[in-house]
Amino acid sequence: MANGDGDGFGDGGGFDAAFAGLARQAYSTAFRILGDREDAEDVALETLARIEQRWDRVTGDRAAWVTTVAAHQALDLWRRNQRRRRPAASGAMAQESEASGSDGEGSAVERLDLVRELRGLPRRQRDAVVLRYFADLSQNDTATTMGVSPGTAKQHIHRGLARLQQLHGHGEGDEHGHV
Repeated sequence: MANGDGDGFGDGGGFDAAFAGLARQAYSTAFRILGDREDAEDVALETLARIEQRWDRVTGDRAAWVTTVAAHQALDLWRRNQRRRRPAASGAMAQESEASGSDGEGSAVERLDLVRELRGLPRRQRDAVVLRYFADLSQNDTATTMGVSPGTAKQHIHRGLARLQQLHGHGEGDEHGHV
């Protein structure tokens, strides 16, 4: 998805020409993290506002850049929301959601757990996992976005996933993330 490859994010028509594709990319990334349409729309708009200000200074894969900014914005919003909700709703809502067993509430709890676990990863591992699996970038595109070799990106992805499995209780790995 490099610039100029017909991805809709290249230099051809500037920010206005790329806006629709950028908006879809930002919204998709935010929604996968937050699971809420309104919050995802807010994050997408904030992402686009930030990107428009820096548009001329960005080189490389702009779609991946949009994904990274949207992912960081979504994680920040999730964290702010958690701080606001924590005093009033600490354990009661989570216990009620888990006990109800409904798919919507259960997936919301799982999503919150995943975001919490992602926040616990070292930044490079978190970025690699978010780019690869939330933004659905290839391993090579993830490496390009992160400014590292494909092997390094693969290592960050592997270690990040292994750590997530440990945090989520789905595997026994050593301190290096080997399962």
